[in-house]
Amino acid sequence: MPKGEFVSRAGLKLAHALDVFQIDPRGLRCADFGCNAGGFTDCLLRRGALQVIAVDTGYGMLDWGLRNDTRVEVHERRNVLHMAIPAQRVDLVVIDMAWTQQKRSIPVALRWLAPHGLIVALIKPHYEASGDEKLALVKGVLSAEIAARVVDRVLAEMPKLGAEVVAHTPSPLEGGGGNAEHLVLLTAAK
Repeated sequence: MPKGEFVSRAGLKLAHALDVFQIDPRGLRCADFGCNAGGFTDCLLRRGALQVIAVDTGYGMLDWGLRNDTRVEVHERRNVLHMAIPAQRVDLVVIDMAWTQQKRSIPVALRWLAPHGLIVALIKPHYEASGDEKLALVKGVLSAEIAARVVDRVLAEMPKLGAEVVAHTPSPLEGGGGNAEHLVLLTAAK
């Protein structure tokens, strides 16, 4: 699948979520957990985000243009799970942390949020699978039926993490290897 106008395909996934969830990032302070090449960061900037704090455990992967954009605060070789909360909380956290499960990333994202803040997370069922679900992986891919069951379980667990599910939608693109992915819009539970 072509990456389109963004530095990676991830930008297309986030653009879909922003459209479906009717989120306008213009003027918002944002954080991108698991920025990698910067598809989510790129999408946010192209849609008018004021700032993006881009965090990734990797090094040298973020697109050169984004790395040099004054609106991007780059944190490489950093695990967001162990970072200090920014002095100024953010309005929007976007998450694509690959191997890190939602139960670990969502509580951190909630701590980073301003009171009115939103979270858009990419759920990767093949990384969220547990127990018998993992046994169903065939060459790293879950069947659509099991992937849907995993997504339902992850969404049902959000209140225990302190998050309220506002909306969710399938990703317009499959993940690596052909895995179905899902995007979810969250707020802090009231």
